[in-house]
Amino acid sequence: MEADDMPGGPVAGAERGAEVLAGRDEQLTAIDAALAGIAAAGTSVLLRGDPGMGKTALLKAAETKARAARLRVLRMTGAEAESGLPFAALHQVLWPLLVDTRALSAEQRDALESALGVREGMPPEGFTVAGAALTLLAHAALRRPVVVLLDDLQWADPSSAAVFGYLRRHLAPLPVVIVGATRPTARPDDEPHAPEESGDAEGLPGRVIDLEPLDERQARRLLRTRHPWLPDTAHHRVLRAAGGNPLALHELPVQIRRAAPDHPALLAAPAAADGTECFDELPLGTRLGSLYEDSLRALPDSARHVLLVAALGGSFAQRVSVLRDMARHAVTTPWTEIRRRIEASGLARFDGTDVTDGADGTDGAGRAEGAQGLIVFHHPLVRACLVHIASPAERRAAHRLLARALPAASPQRITHLAAATVGTDAQLAELLHARADGMAAQGGHAEAAGMMARAAGLSPDPATRTARLVAASGMAARGGRLRLAVELLAGAEAEARPEQPEPTAPYAFALAYTRLQLHGDPAPSLELLPGALDLLASPEGRDHRACLLEPMLFLLLVVAVHTGDERAWDAVDRHAGDATEPVALCRRAWAGPPPGEGAPGARAGAAPTADPDDVPRRLREAVAALPADRETPAAWLLLWTAAALDAVGEHDALASPFVRHHAYVTQAFIESLRAHDDFLHGRWHTALATARDGARTSAAHGYAFNEMLFLQNAGQVLAARGDADALAALEPLLGQAARERNTLRAAERLHGLRTLCALAHGRADEAWDHARSLTAPGEIRPPGPWFHLSLVDWVQAAVDSGHRPDALRHLRAVRAAGTARASAHQAFLMAVAEALAGEAEADQLFEAVYAFPGAERWPFPLARARLVHGARLRRRGLYGSAAARCRAALDTFTRLGATAWAAQAARALDAVAPGAGAEIEAEAEAGPPDDTPPRHPLLSPQESRIAELAAQGLTNRQIGERLGLSPRTIGAHLYKVFPKLGITTRAGIARALEETRERETPAM
Repeated sequence: MEADDMPGGPVAGAERGAEVLAGRDEQLTAIDAALAGIAAAGTSVLLRGDPGMGKTALLKAAETKARAARLRVLRMTGAEAESGLPFAALHQVLWPLLVDTRALSAEQRDALESALGVREGMPPEGFTVAGAALTLLAHAALRRPVVVLLDDLQWADPSSAAVFGYLRRHLAPLPVVIVGATRPTARPDDEPHAPEESGDAEGLPGRVIDLEPLDERQARRLLRTRHPWLPDTAHHRVLRAAGGNPLALHELPVQIRRAAPDHPALLAAPAAADGTECFDELPLGTRLGSLYEDSLRALPDSARHVLLVAALGGSFAQRVSVLRDMARHAVTTPWTEIRRRIEASGLARFDGTDVTDGADGTDGAGRAEGAQGLIVFHHPLVRACLVHIASPAERRAAHRLLARALPAASPQRITHLAAATVGTDAQLAELLHARADGMAAQGGHAEAAGMMARAAGLSPDPATRTARLVAASGMAARGGRLRLAVELLAGAEAEARPEQPEPTAPYAFALAYTRLQLHGDPAPSLELLPGALDLLASPEGRDHRACLLEPMLFLLLVVAVHTGDERAWDAVDRHAGDATEPVALCRRAWAGPPPGEGAPGARAGAAPTADPDDVPRRLREAVAALPADRETPAAWLLLWTAAALDAVGEHDALASPFVRHHAYVTQAFIESLRAHDDFLHGRWHTALATARDGARTSAAHGYAFNEMLFLQNAGQVLAARGDADALAALEPLLGQAARERNTLRAAERLHGLRTLCALAHGRADEAWDHARSLTAPGEIRPPGPWFHLSLVDWVQAAVDSGHRPDALRHLRAVRAAGTARASAHQAFLMAVAEALAGEAEADQLFEAVYAFPGAERWPFPLARARLVHGARLRRRGLYGSAAARCRAALDTFTRLGATAWAAQAARALDAVAPGAGAEIEAEAEAGPPDDTPPRHPLLSPQESRIAELAAQGLTNRQIGERLGLSPRTIGAHLYKVFPKLGITTRAGIARALEETRERETPAM
């Protein structure tokens, strides 16, 4: 498509080579900023909008600017026909780079070439391919910066989308910019407010810019510029019908001009108030696609059939040589005539051909089409309209033609055969079943689910059809397509009614998983999974044991931890002994040794073992033994084990493959674990931002369980900062709703956080009331996911409220339970708690805290120990040592944004060095770092703070050290600051800040 034909295209006054897209200034500024800063840092921009909103035009503008700057451009255009084929979209991006793979290791080269079809074999696991793709891009970027343009991401296959997401997360150190374009995800008809579970846009996180319809002023400007001939009376008709869609504003006047000789009323003012009469014959929701309906129906049947084949066949059918050969066998019209009619219609063009077909009056037989000859549609909506207006019989005929043209071993051939088949076909269903199983075995659960569902539809036997629907639902659940899983389960239940769907074990797993994730309801897991595990252990369940045993135990362990329900723990205990090392290790990390091992009542805590470093050591060994080329259920168990040990950050390589290979629902679970890890290690701003964004997105998708996990993470930061009002606002979901759902441990954690919040403000008696109502002195209850995290709070509440003997009794019970042996973090918390409960002169206990290996990794409990120690030193008259401890605590609290704790530390410091803490205390009372005034009127508080520091000449790392953020986070904020200030370089920040202040722009 030429630039002048782009929707939202150039308007009057644009200089040659610098065309302006109407109403798209924000998007162009974001793209310009990303390209301008490509040498300093990699980044990504995702454009999201309805068809015709100008996404392709913006990508074209990005390509023009990139090529003008001598940047290398790689492109991908998604195709619906290829959306179920793993790594098809990635193939388009990386194919030009495969001429030089010297930077890849042998393993990476094999993995990438297998995924892209260069060599035979099933594609390897996504994370191996992702690493190879990153290495290849980095190598190419050494020569010159690379710009990757991804159009129609909604049609990218999930495996490629996951790799694109991984590339984006690792762009920062590379001179690479990714600009993607996608449509908003569709919503199910029965859930108008819930986005569909596609995951494609989610596979490319980063700055997401929504392309909204043009406002009336912008639309009028575009209409008058592009179509000055259009009478004013028709303007109203076009503006109302287009609804601000740039493509409609361009195309509708063209349609009106063509139809006006026969329908002059089109040039008059509309009679209807809503102006929809131009679309009277168009189905709702497809108005833009149907703009091409008349042109398509005006084509001869042969030409329209050829275009339909190209639309349905993806990149394979868009090769001119392939399309010509198929046309020769399907229609009697000469190819030259078909081609002439298509080109004359303007609906598509033929690019890259070297030979003109039929110049000698023949149909081109014996002539070779140019190797790169392609048919290119005028706009993606032409393809959509072709499929939309085609009858079911026409679509089936096109699919049959494609199936005959494809090689027998091509996976696309099976897909087209399935689409061409009416009714049932047992043999084809078997082929689809086998293909789906193979894709699932390689980790492509999302793609496999759709294929297995089609196999079910082709199955003539009801029992087989039900079994395949159940299998497809399980694949969809593991691939993160939860609503599809629910739909498939409903189909299986309808087939089996009045009985329960068979096979029982896969059905139980799919139902339990979807209900937990979508509704936060653990009941199906508690009611169905214990019996399903018993079935797997019997001869009747052996066919499903290998693929379901570990996933079921993982799910049941998650439920057991969050509910504390003995049914879950008992089922895990019964089957953990017969399972793998990761299962036994995960169970031990959360609940201590199984019954019969160690002391009686071992599940009362993480029991002592012969080797104090037993579980962490075994975890490291198990992680090292995982296969490097694919994901396994064992990896999820080990990740959950790491969560029990507060060691997710120590095993980041374990979590990364999941984040880059799965849809949002599973990515969110990982992000919630990482947010918790950020909190433990003092990255509170990142933890809170991740938690709030995750909770908001999970709620929008309807994922209740993940929403609860994110809200728990947010609650930790809010409680530690002493924000009682914000913490109380979480009660409906973390308190009342958790109790109703039987996720009691979440409700208990919220109760425990009230203890921490009260301590932040020095309200010891209130904190003690909360602490002892949750856990009585000396009582070690069955393990919950946060028992050890509340230990320091419980002990400090007891000591500060005058109940030190209770604190000592409690610590003796905790020590006997072996909690400190579970992990380094738990051992450190035990050391802090013992120091807080020690005698006033027991300096050696505090010194043990400071000397603990890696103590600085956990800054919040360390600062609390320093504050208490400083107060005790002051009471003994050791003012110099007391001041040092209080100052160190104050610095940490200030960096964390723990303003209530910082105020305590400032007062303690003033008590030993009058005036020393007053200035910092005033700053702390003003609010946490992201709320500290004054701020720039065009920027958020945090952006303003970062911009001011950058204007002083500080680097990203120096700013990060001041604010307690990572350099990467600072860079992300500055990326948003640049377009707001109208600058493209760091050097312009100071001038822009000053100029804007002089204009006294009102706050936004």
